[in-house]
Amino acid sequence: MPDTPKPSRLFAFVAKRPRLILALALLLSVCSVIYTKKNMEFLTGRDDLMAKNAPFQMDYQAYRREFGDQEEIVAVIESDDAEKSTRAADALYQRLNRETGLFRDVFYPGGLPFFRKNGLLFMPLEDIRRLRHTLTMAAPVLKSLSASPSVQTLFTSLTGQIDGYLASGDPAALESLTFMLATLDKGFKAFDGKGSGMSMDSFLKGGGDGKPSALESAGKQQVITMRPVKDEGSFVASEKPIKAARAALAELVKRPEFKGVTAGLTGVPVLEYEEMATSQRDIEIATILSLSLTVILLLFAFRGLLNVISAMVSLIVGICLSFGFATAAVGHLNILSMVFAIMLIGLGIEYGIQVVLRYQEELRGGSSGMAAIETGLRANIRSIIMAAATVALAFATFAFTDFKGIAELGIIAAGGVVICVITTFTVLPSMLILLERFRKPNTEVPKEQAPAGLAEKPFFRALFTNPRTVVGATLLLALVCLYPTLTMHFDYNLMNLQAKGLQSVEYAYKLMRSKENSGYFAVVTAKDRAEAKQLTERLEKLPSVDHVVSLPALVPDDQQAKLAELAALRQVLAEVKPVPYEENLRVMELPRVFETFRDRVGKLKTALEVKKAPEAKPVGAFLTTLDGFFAKLEKEKDKNALGMLREFQGGMFAELPVKLTMMKESLEASPVVEANVPTELKQRFVGKSGQLLLQVAPKKEIFEHEPLQEFVTQVKGIVPNATGEPIMVYESLTIMRDAYLKAFAYAFLGIAVILLINFKSVRFAAMGALPLAVGLLFMVGGMRLAGVSFNSANIIVLPLILGVGIDSAIYIINRYRQGNETPAQVATRSAGIGVFLNALTILFSFGALMVAHHQGVFSIGAVMSLGMAASVAVFLAFLPALLTLWGKR
Repeated sequence: MPDTPKPSRLFAFVAKRPRLILALALLLSVCSVIYTKKNMEFLTGRDDLMAKNAPFQMDYQAYRREFGDQEEIVAVIESDDAEKSTRAADALYQRLNRETGLFRDVFYPGGLPFFRKNGLLFMPLEDIRRLRHTLTMAAPVLKSLSASPSVQTLFTSLTGQIDGYLASGDPAALESLTFMLATLDKGFKAFDGKGSGMSMDSFLKGGGDGKPSALESAGKQQVITMRPVKDEGSFVASEKPIKAARAALAELVKRPEFKGVTAGLTGVPVLEYEEMATSQRDIEIATILSLSLTVILLLFAFRGLLNVISAMVSLIVGICLSFGFATAAVGHLNILSMVFAIMLIGLGIEYGIQVVLRYQEELRGGSSGMAAIETGLRANIRSIIMAAATVALAFATFAFTDFKGIAELGIIAAGGVVICVITTFTVLPSMLILLERFRKPNTEVPKEQAPAGLAEKPFFRALFTNPRTVVGATLLLALVCLYPTLTMHFDYNLMNLQAKGLQSVEYAYKLMRSKENSGYFAVVTAKDRAEAKQLTERLEKLPSVDHVVSLPALVPDDQQAKLAELAALRQVLAEVKPVPYEENLRVMELPRVFETFRDRVGKLKTALEVKKAPEAKPVGAFLTTLDGFFAKLEKEKDKNALGMLREFQGGMFAELPVKLTMMKESLEASPVVEANVPTELKQRFVGKSGQLLLQVAPKKEIFEHEPLQEFVTQVKGIVPNATGEPIMVYESLTIMRDAYLKAFAYAFLGIAVILLINFKSVRFAAMGALPLAVGLLFMVGGMRLAGVSFNSANIIVLPLILGVGIDSAIYIINRYRQGNETPAQVATRSAGIGVFLNALTILFSFGALMVAHHQGVFSIGAVMSLGMAASVAVFLAFLPALLTLWGKR
């Protein structure tokens, strides 16, 4: 490495012109801040972290050129009542379409007349047969209720059916009865528990076997997608559309007619927006907290204000200049590099601490102020340069990885470290010189026992006089930590990085679990319909694939059989002719109707028990529920029994006419051919050059690594240029992991070279590297105990811990080899105390990240804090023990 200036010459240069140096530094800082504010950009997308020439990026860009920007904001509307969900979605769709200028496209497939007419044809044939069976059993009651939707009609009709069965013993009549009573049982329980009546969907869309049909499940969850107009000048390009959509949802769920409806937003733009908003807010708070904690720590360590002011001015100048460097060298910050300021708070102050502590030590020894400043520089300049070189090298290795986001962080952070060293050698001594005149004798020097005496304290004496015990215990504990290190889990799930309780994450999982509305899929292109059908057949045979949606798939299969089932259903419901609902309880009739119905259910139960029929048990259970319902009415008779009945009847029957009408209309489906597919639907699957889009939905939740890897590997095994969000996530995380491991390996090799150059001894280089390896093992062991895994956010600290950790070795070993001090004295004087304070400042600066709600940011703070705690333990206990045993000068 190039020769460094002699300390006396450096000090002489600074001592002659401290005001000029400080003025220039402050001027450059102001200019740097202004330059950064005008020119710095923030890249908020995950795509911005990857090089554009990566093969999977090129596949994705080709897909976007053909089909446009397909990133969508997804609104999910849910209710236990499918018709209420549909009406709520209709209302939201109309509301969003009024937001001109915010959305390029608002798409609600459930609102298209095409699906409302032909939706049943897209159900599995078996579900349609189950639906016909259900409606056949419910038809007698539905016929009565359609003409007069009321509680009296329901109970009177069921009473008649029970009488009919008791007279005939017809098994078909019993099957219909037990189905109706079982469905009513659920309704009574829902009313009793929640204060609202049952939905008629179980009659109209249920499977008849207690399981929801595809139609019922899909109806309860409606999905509207929005393609936002992006404002590239905004911090988050989709911020305004997202806020508008969120406001529309908030208005929707407050409307009385949509009581019980829940709704939320998700989709890649929403997840990225919430991630950026959360992490930016967290980092701003953490930066303020980090600076505050650092100031408090320095006040405690330096025992006075003037030295703290000197060190903090040097640090702040370094950070300001580093922002200017970042703007000039890279021009933007991404979601990884935006944490570099917090890094520099801990790293940049490290060098100032060493200088100030040695300066104070010289003052205690009787040196004059100027002589003490000069010695502080002269004694530390080589160690600081070598220590900074290791950290800068650790960051610089990022630039040799294939991950653009990491490479940019490495360039910015490495430059920042160099800048902080320069300010330590110029701004810090200038401040110390200028403030020297304001010092009062001994006001900034600890009055109690000097640090040199720490080695004689009982704890330290016991620690440093038993080096073999310390080395043996440390190595034994390191062996214990080896197993968790070898089995450490890497968490690939990006959802686990988000703040807990985010609506967008909750609804992303809901969509993933919904076979009907899965919004997380791979995409494949086909040149024509024949290739699309061929690829669909091959992809749907894969164990990891649930289904494929494409233009050919919009023509349902088994149409002839399905249309035949629908024709039979039309006959079943031919006499069901709904009339408008009118609330007419006819209160005087109710006691007799209830009593008669209760009596017939009791007789039915008795008859079935006599026959030892298995249906006796569910009928008995219904009778118990019915008695409970009547008991509740009796209890409320003097208060609100009439209100309860109105609520029960309204919940069941107010929307029944509309539901029956919609059901009958859905039975009028006609054969579907591709020409019938509406344009707004077709254009989503046909590209600019005529290529066809296939959306490949996974069978499992692919937020976790194993199912994601299986899905991506199998799909790309058939279509190598397949793309889409799952593939982008998998490929980018794989490259990120490999890039960090590569950077870690490069940093370790580079540090080994620097140690050899610095110490000119293999033995001392090994003694510097061994505590670092042990500290890493301790850190990973601590992570396992704390339940923290490596992830795509916190893995960033590995090369950093290497650089920071080896700094401690350089400071301690250099100090040990410079004089006649014992390892114990080195560890308890300014070098050791400096290592301790360095670790604390870094722990405070990164530990401040643990206030974050964003779990990725939190985990960075947690891992770095564990790393610094381990570093203090090994470099102030294990390394002195090694030097005592094998550190012959």
